[in-house]
Amino acid sequence: MSSWPQSSIRILLGLIIFLGGIYVSRLVFSPDLPLVGVIQWTREVKPFEDSLQGVIEGLREDGYQDGLNIRLEVINAQGEKAAAAAAAREFLKKKASLLITVGTVPTLIALEVTRDTKIPIVYTLVGSPNATGLSPPPPPQAVRFTGTSMEVPVVEQLRFLLLARPGLKRLGILFCKATPQAAATGEEAERVSPSLGLTPILRAVTDDRPETLLQTVTDLVHEKIEALFIPTDPVLATTKNLKIICDATMRAFIPVMAPDGNSVAFGPLISYHCDFVEIGRQSGRQAARLLNGTPLDQVPPESPVIKKLTINLKVAHDLHMSLSRQLLSQADQFHQ
Repeated sequence: MSSWPQSSIRILLGLIIFLGGIYVSRLVFSPDLPLVGVIQWTREVKPFEDSLQGVIEGLREDGYQDGLNIRLEVINAQGEKAAAAAAAREFLKKKASLLITVGTVPTLIALEVTRDTKIPIVYTLVGSPNATGLSPPPPPQAVRFTGTSMEVPVVEQLRFLLLARPGLKRLGILFCKATPQAAATGEEAERVSPSLGLTPILRAVTDDRPETLLQTVTDLVHEKIEALFIPTDPVLATTKNLKIICDATMRAFIPVMAPDGNSVAFGPLISYHCDFVEIGRQSGRQAARLLNGTPLDQVPPESPVIKKLTINLKVAHDLHMSLSRQLLSQADQFHQ
């Protein structure tokens, strides 16, 4: 049997590539693919980027990929409530099949903007769902949202702080009132402290003006606190604010407990926290279940599956603190 001429083979291959390109282009650019809108509160705090990465990974692990079988559009609200509301309205206008919100504030705003619709919302990186109005509604009200919180019980966090600072009695608690999860977890810390033998000294700022923040930390130092706890607070967890806080506490040899592991690199001693990529991944898988047709009331809210302990050994050295083997053996990550 004679072989095909080389020219025929080239024509056939060219046709296959051409038709394949048309097929892929239809997949990538088809407006018929369901739109998944993502509203991210900010990119200035690393956990928001980590959680978004996890969302994309969770969707992909369960078979959903941007351009293949969904259109994934991310809008960064840049820490502005008006921008988050505009993003929610934009996704409604585009008839999104699903909204994913990264952070407590965009979740609450998206729920308000979409209150007269049936669009499902999946949240991630929410600090305290029950305390911020994100607990499931009682029957017969329809469930409109689900998601995975970043909530690690405050009492669990403080137990690790007590291991780091044995004999601790006077605990400073500092948060910014600008975000509801910060107020909720700060007040939770005040509430549970006495059960651990701690005397809480609570202070709050209304914003992150440097002079106000420094004065508030200085006031706490004058109250003779022996450690400072920063709850789930995306405002105070920024690098510039952590530097203001930790510079002041370091001069007084006061250790700081931060709400996330990334923050520990910038001055705090310790953090017991969720894995931000993993909670995003959990939320991505929840979103995939909804895209598969699972009813929203059959996709319950979740808590972090993985929790981690992060310690800054250099800060411990600078504070002249000798950390116990019991504490160090439980750490997942060290900064030096």
